[in-house]
Amino acid sequence: MLEEAVRSGVVEKLSKIVGSENVSTNKADLYIHSYDMTQAEPSWPEILVLAKSVEEVQAVVKLANEEKVPVTPFVAGGNVGGVAIPLEGGIILDLKRMDKILEINEVDMYALVEPGVTFGHMKAYLEENHPDLMYTYAFSPPTTGVITNSLLQGLDNLSFRYGAASNWVQGLEVVLGTGEIVRVGSCAVSDSWHAVVPMPELTGLFLGWQGTTGIITKMSVALWPKVDHTASLNFQCANFDDTYRLIRALARSRVPDDVISTSFPLSKVSMRAMRGEKANIYPAPEKKEGEPELTVSVEVSGNTEEELQARIHVIEKIVSEDLKDINITIPTAMPSGRAGFPMQALPVLSGGGGLTWVGCYGPLSRWAETCEKGCQIQDKYDITRSAYTRVLNEGHFVGLRWMCPFDKGDEETVRRIKAMADEQTDMVVKMGFVPYKTPVWCVRRLEKEGSPEWLKLHRNVKNLLDPNNILNPGRWGKPAE
Repeated sequence: MLEEAVRSGVVEKLSKIVGSENVSTNKADLYIHSYDMTQAEPSWPEILVLAKSVEEVQAVVKLANEEKVPVTPFVAGGNVGGVAIPLEGGIILDLKRMDKILEINEVDMYALVEPGVTFGHMKAYLEENHPDLMYTYAFSPPTTGVITNSLLQGLDNLSFRYGAASNWVQGLEVVLGTGEIVRVGSCAVSDSWHAVVPMPELTGLFLGWQGTTGIITKMSVALWPKVDHTASLNFQCANFDDTYRLIRALARSRVPDDVISTSFPLSKVSMRAMRGEKANIYPAPEKKEGEPELTVSVEVSGNTEEELQARIHVIEKIVSEDLKDINITIPTAMPSGRAGFPMQALPVLSGGGGLTWVGCYGPLSRWAETCEKGCQIQDKYDITRSAYTRVLNEGHFVGLRWMCPFDKGDEETVRRIKAMADEQTDMVVKMGFVPYKTPVWCVRRLEKEGSPEWLKLHRNVKNLLDPNNILNPGRWGKPAE
């Protein structure tokens, strides 16, 4: 923590950089940046700063280096991993004011955005100004940051086709821990932000690092042509093995745009929430006879109605012929839910304001066993089964998480959630899955799994780009001193 005299001096200097109206030490302002939806322990910043430009970000970082003050970048705090909680106090650098969509390139199909641009901004802007193009959105509120979702390698509603959100990155502008400004990708040597190749792919120095190696101030992300004809099919499966066979067959068909599997009990909790009822996950409801174990939602699209129907026919044929020994009813195609992304609300939060998950990426071949084991751990703690799976990159791997909305004011539920998350994390790592959007305790867990050389490489990268360890310290790259 900063001494009072040091804090006062830093506040005065910060006020000259961004204006006194954009610097605060008010406890109410600091409090809302000290926690998130998860069970992560709160940790207070000491100074809130709202920057408006890359030059202001650079000046803040240079000052932080001089004073050895930690800086934690922040946009919305909805990462469900506690990664924007300032572990060592210092400055919380809120980037919401940097909210410009700087360029939409219709021909090369990319958008150049600042860190304050959200899913809501992007969708509204494209629909109004570039209705023939689309972006990918996560199962999250419209306040989710476009840059932060890509930085944290999220999974979105087009991840089946294109993989994690970081795959959409075409170029970066970054303020390093030293205060230097660098660009990565074609934008480093050109005025075009069209790709990160064919040069050395330095994006890996920043993507996935949770802001510990640099603060991204601009990002170019890919856009794709928007299709007019879409539909959704929703299957119900009796067990994990049948579900695995279905999603594997769908992945091999290369027909869908999105394939999602959800625990049926989680769907029941969400339906209660949508009716305005409190959606408790503890204690878990009893499974009724005949209820499915999992549902599988499939999004399909076509340039024409004929193409759309042909794709639906392929899926129907897979189920009726290739999987005819499984009791799966072929559903009637319904209007696509794609228009609902980003989510206008997360009804599951009506359970008491808390949301957490153990989320991981891993091999499809081990999905059924891993998913079932995770649900059995939930049974042990009397928590509603809540597995949520997205098939990524046409089946090369999957994103799997157990979504747990919970009442943050219920101490017994919080205790169970923490113990369950620890046990699930150990299980998924043993199964060969890798947690994503990793909270700090999970970072330390993964560091024990990696080789000493792997860990040394992380330390070397962090020390090179942030030698004074001021950027979101205590997370990837270097533990707290």
